[in-house]
Amino acid sequence: MQKHELENHTGFLLSAALNKCRNLEDAQDLTQDTLLAALTYISNGSAINDAKGWLLTVLNRKFYYKLRQKYKISIVSIGNETDIIDETNFTESIATTDEAESVRRSIAYLSKLHREVVIRHYMNGQSVETIACELGIPPGTVKSRLSTGREKLKKELNDMETYNKQSYEPICLYVANSGNSGINNEPSSLVNNDLIVQNLLYLAYNEPITEADLSKAMGIPLPYIEPIVKRLVGGELLKSTKGKVYTDFIISSLKDKEEQIPAQIKLVSDNNELFLQPLKQGLQKLRNEKYLQRFSANQINALELYYMFKCLDVAIYKALSNIYDATQTFPDRPNGGKWIAFGNVFPQNFSARNHTEITKYSYAGERWAYLDNYLGSKSIEFHVFDPEGFSQKTYFGGECGVSDDELLKLLHIIESGTNPNDTGFNVELLKSIPWLAECKILRYENDKATVDIPVLSADEFNSFIDIVKPVQDRLVNDITELLTQYLKGKKQAIPKHLTSVPLQKQYLLALGALLMATIRQAIAEGIIYDSASNQCPYPMVYVTES
Repeated sequence: MQKHELENHTGFLLSAALNKCRNLEDAQDLTQDTLLAALTYISNGSAINDAKGWLLTVLNRKFYYKLRQKYKISIVSIGNETDIIDETNFTESIATTDEAESVRRSIAYLSKLHREVVIRHYMNGQSVETIACELGIPPGTVKSRLSTGREKLKKELNDMETYNKQSYEPICLYVANSGNSGINNEPSSLVNNDLIVQNLLYLAYNEPITEADLSKAMGIPLPYIEPIVKRLVGGELLKSTKGKVYTDFIISSLKDKEEQIPAQIKLVSDNNELFLQPLKQGLQKLRNEKYLQRFSANQINALELYYMFKCLDVAIYKALSNIYDATQTFPDRPNGGKWIAFGNVFPQNFSARNHTEITKYSYAGERWAYLDNYLGSKSIEFHVFDPEGFSQKTYFGGECGVSDDELLKLLHIIESGTNPNDTGFNVELLKSIPWLAECKILRYENDKATVDIPVLSADEFNSFIDIVKPVQDRLVNDITELLTQYLKGKKQAIPKHLTSVPLQKQYLLALGALLMATIRQAIAEGIIYDSASNQCPYPMVYVTES
């Protein structure tokens, strides 16, 4: 650009200056100062290639310089030519400018390695030598990190609007697991009540990502993201590799689930006898067991429903394992867990009414709780499936709910007639009894709570399993060939870097509705109690050995 071309940019500069100054007189002064700086620069023999970009940069700098002078604010540089110009506390010195807000925001998105030295040096006024001493690193390393930090700051100031959709329209990620949860109900307790965690895991699923990029995508400063990531890595839901992290379990969407359900319903309908005949034969044997004579109608319904779930859940799993000659190994996890996680993504406005098929054919696999030598018993345990596809009230979670371990203790106290005040049991949990009655786990007799799920001795439970196992084996034998053909082309695609997901989880959606489809078929034929149209008892048994 030549001197005579400067006046061609006067209108552009004045418009930009008016946008900054908000009054004509100040805008004219700012424009004049900018043109004078350009004239001086050219007169000294320097060339200006991108005229508009150069002039706008000078105008911005002169505007903020005047603003600092007006408010008696010290000048702080993040350029390459100096580390620090002013010893005044950085937080106080630029607190009233728009530029300062951008700088502080940019610092918040630096990685800890660079953020720490930038804050110490520029915001807290520490010397390079002091920082080096306190961090235990050479002064040259401090200078190198400051230099890199400045470069990153300049880049961030030029381009801060990189927020991902998760920053303004978060998804909900529900995490479940196969195997035994940890002491504190990990992994679900790490995720299911924390929307930030859910969206971090979702963002880190398709490919490894840096913590800084997670921070920017979420629109949350990095100091808040780093401890969350550390906790998720420690909880083994994230893995760390080469400065990046990725989500280490399979995630499915609503669309993934819905697309697979109709074919499973049809598979059961077209092969009705193949699925139902072994179940009916085992059910007849179960109904001849003498211990059923002491059960209420609800206890019988719960036991028969548990029988159906137990037979089908294991048989489908074993058939899949046989087809692909693969076993599902549950690794040791923190806090005593042995589990494999899997996640389902939902929009925040998810409504079961809009996704009835998913709701109707969902269930959660078997869980169990176990205690030795509790209050005079040799052992106590319960086993339960969650028939999410039926009308059912959830006994765990929420204001009235109890955990599995707490429920196990409460069942023993009620069944044995033990005074809870003499046990060390948290008597506050007795407040959950009315809710557990609504869930059909307890019932009231003469205003006294009693257990309303099937109660079996250890020997009776062994007899029950002796009925179940042959049914499982026959089902495996009968459906393996059918499923071999059916599963072709139905494996869920996962990111290439994700190597820890077992085949059973990659076929989870292809078989996830098969159990409920079979049980609904059994209900339609009157084989078992109609759990679909009434409040469903839990498929659950309580086993006690004195």
